[in-house]
Amino acid sequence: MNKETFFTMQHDKRAEEVNKLLQSFTLDEVAEKIGVSYSTFTKDMQAGDYVFIKRDNRYYKFLRDPFSMPPKKQTIVDSEELIFLKENLEKLRSLVKNKNDNSILVLDQKIYSKNSQFLVKSIKMNEEIYGSFTQNCVEKFPHFRLQDLIAQSLLDFIEKY
Repeated sequence: MNKETFFTMQHDKRAEEVNKLLQSFTLDEVAEKIGVSYSTFTKDMQAGDYVFIKRDNRYYKFLRDPFSMPPKKQTIVDSEELIFLKENLEKLRSLVKNKNDNSILVLDQKIYSKNSQFLVKSIKMNEEIYGSFTQNCVEKFPHFRLQDLIAQSLLDFIEKY
């Protein structure tokens, strides 16, 4: 076997021929006999999923165990959340796009900041105004906490004045 036939030969046939040569020679000697460097020889022999077993002094076809392989990725079945996102994608996009629109209430990130320290304060205010404010919050923004809406109101006041 010469260099040209070594590189053009099918992997299975090449492994057979190399194993015949390994009965009489070492790996280094086989690589030298073929006319390629040892590293190129061993690298190219692995290309067809062949592995050299030193104790047997021969190449064997590497067979993968289907039970030890990682499971194939399953196709994603639409979960309720994914279905919701698909159905409301345009609404979500408009929410992000129109953050400064007065008809949409988006709380400032400062309100939820984990690095902030929180204070407990009591504020004296008109009962009628507080009642209207809380009633409005309950009706229109039940998904927000009252303390967060008050904090947003304070930030809006600071920004406006």
